[in-house]
Amino acid sequence: MKNLSIGLNVLLLIAVIVLYILHFSGSSKSTSSQDGVATVNADAKIVYINMDTLLNKYTQSRELNEAFLKKLEANRTELNVKAKNLDREIAEFQHKAENGGFLTRERAEQAQTELLIKQQNLQKLQQEMSENAQREQMEINRKLYDAITNFLTDYNKSRGYQLILSTTLGGNVLFAQDGFNITNEVVNLLNAQYQKK
Repeated sequence: MKNLSIGLNVLLLIAVIVLYILHFSGSSKSTSSQDGVATVNADAKIVYINMDTLLNKYTQSRELNEAFLKKLEANRTELNVKAKNLDREIAEFQHKAENGGFLTRERAEQAQTELLIKQQNLQKLQQEMSENAQREQMEINRKLYDAITNFLTDYNKSRGYQLILSTTLGGNVLFAQDGFNITNEVVNLLNAQYQKK
């Protein structure tokens, strides 16, 4: 979810830059007040969405993240079982080595090598699971981003907003008058659309 928030904040920054350029490019609709502070185009239709709220209330987001967390938990359980088995085998090897349980030194070295290979394989499996989890999280973020932006494209056809910003707790929108936050409306419509699918 952090990656989605970062991506959406980057889009927000780009949108603000574009708005800044449009505002100061000599548009006849924008004016400056006498104290030198620029005023925004009175016809501008700008709203924002709180992405934290949207992702927490959007059914598809919750379902994808719950499935992802279950998979992570299953992976953790699998790794823990394998790690405990390896720890047990290492303890058995140490006990056997201390008590002269190996017939030859070569057999002890062979057993030690086998344990090292198992340990390396376990570390490799842990790394693969971690990389797969990162890829899967990025895929979830991409799916959610695509679903939200596609929805907003259709949604905005009837609303006519010039700019739809995204923010998170402590994000870029620190204050907005009532009516600029369309998060709840978007969440409700997204969930209705998702239920139909």
